[in-house]
Amino acid sequence: MQKVKDYITRATELTALSVHRLISQKGFTPQDLLTEEESKNREKLIDQAGADAMFAALADIPFVLEVVGSEGRKHIHQYGEALPTLEGTFGKGELKLDMVNDVVEGSKAAKLNTPGAVSVIAVGEKLMATPKDFDYMDKLFGPPQLVGKISIDKSVEENLAEVVKVFEIKPHEINVVAMDRDRNAHLINACQKFGVNLILIKAGDFLPSILSLTIDKGIHLVMGIGGFEEGVLAAVAAKALGAVGEGRGWQPGQKHVAKTWIIDDLAAGKKEDCLVSISSITGDNKWFDLEAVRVKREGGSEVTTLTIDTTGVNINEHVHT
Repeated sequence: MQKVKDYITRATELTALSVHRLISQKGFTPQDLLTEEESKNREKLIDQAGADAMFAALADIPFVLEVVGSEGRKHIHQYGEALPTLEGTFGKGELKLDMVNDVVEGSKAAKLNTPGAVSVIAVGEKLMATPKDFDYMDKLFGPPQLVGKISIDKSVEENLAEVVKVFEIKPHEINVVAMDRDRNAHLINACQKFGVNLILIKAGDFLPSILSLTIDKGIHLVMGIGGFEEGVLAAVAAKALGAVGEGRGWQPGQKHVAKTWIIDDLAAGKKEDCLVSISSITGDNKWFDLEAVRVKREGGSEVTTLTIDTTGVNINEHVHT
């Protein structure tokens, strides 16, 4: 898998570098006041730059990579059209893997040049393809210590009680991350009544999901409804690390409860083939110590990449000329 890892990290790094250059050249800043149309156009510009860069980086890989999920599709319900995204099959060779990507995870951060934007690819055998009837996923992610003890089929209170028992801590010492959305109201209410430290976020549940797989920085659980592809991306990491990763499809207006997907539904292949590469674009000061792309005085640009596979979670920096 080392050869695969080298090519995949190269792809997310070149994507991050291309998007960062666009942000710098256009002079995007947190002070920009954008109309709805300007905001949409800027996101399209950013995602197109990312998709083009990732396409070029994967064009000549010595193995076959089929895209089965790509973030951007669900924006058709927000904008009336899908944002630029990466789809198709790449490379040639005997080894064949599936791929899920988000060329720019955190596009809202990217368009204002604020911390949080990264480029992500997850690969593995038999990854769950994006279904036509779900844009979102109800998720549960947690560390290996909770495997077999918590489940999305259990109540919120039952799962929190298991965290208390396994880690021998009090409720207020439990850190839970969830999206601050009306669709998660029942979860939010249950966590507040239980007395946990509930961290509500406006966007981007992917990176905290990764943190929860190792309890890094004290995140015990990520729960609730967020993006579908982000759920599969995190599930690949959970499979590699032997952690908890479960989900259910969710769509606004649908009343039925979808079948529960366990980790072997979301990432059905061998854990040895699971890899996630996350390259920082604008840095991330909240979840990981990932530096933004930096231009070196002596030439080239340095990109910070976090990878997750069976060896663990690793952060490395590479210079691209």
